[in-house]
Amino acid sequence: MQSQGTSSRVADDLRGVIYRLERYLRLEATDKLTVVTTCVILAAVTFALATSAIFFLSTGVVKSLTLLTGNERVSYYIVGGVLVLIIVLAFLLRKPLIESQMVRLFSQQLLEGPSLTEQFMAKNDHSAELHELAKSLADELGDYDEEGGER
Repeated sequence: MQSQGTSSRVADDLRGVIYRLERYLRLEATDKLTVVTTCVILAAVTFALATSAIFFLSTGVVKSLTLLTGNERVSYYIVGGVLVLIIVLAFLLRKPLIESQMVRLFSQQLLEGPSLTEQFMAKNDHSAELHELAKSLADELGDYDEEGGER
């Protein structure tokens, strides 16, 4: 009879652990997706604004260079050449400027901190400690009641 009660309790505990694990996984997935989505949206907005800013700044530089060179066509070629040079430099320096930063960002998000197993084991250790504490308190209360409420 006690075997059924113990197995029922174990099954209930296992269901509780699985439920908490599922909730934790959902929370972690939501957190990671929020960070990635925020980065993508921020990158898209930044790209759109940077494109507009480069366009207007380039137009202003062309107009200023036209005053110096006297020829608007030459000014456009100069600005276009500078922009192509910046693109080539960004391409050549993509690894230290972009890839390393992205790897660092994603590795911090995904790899740093305790793993799911470590967090789960820590929670189980904490639960075992609480269970032992509750058991010792119950034993003390039992002893207290047996002694007639006096120590």
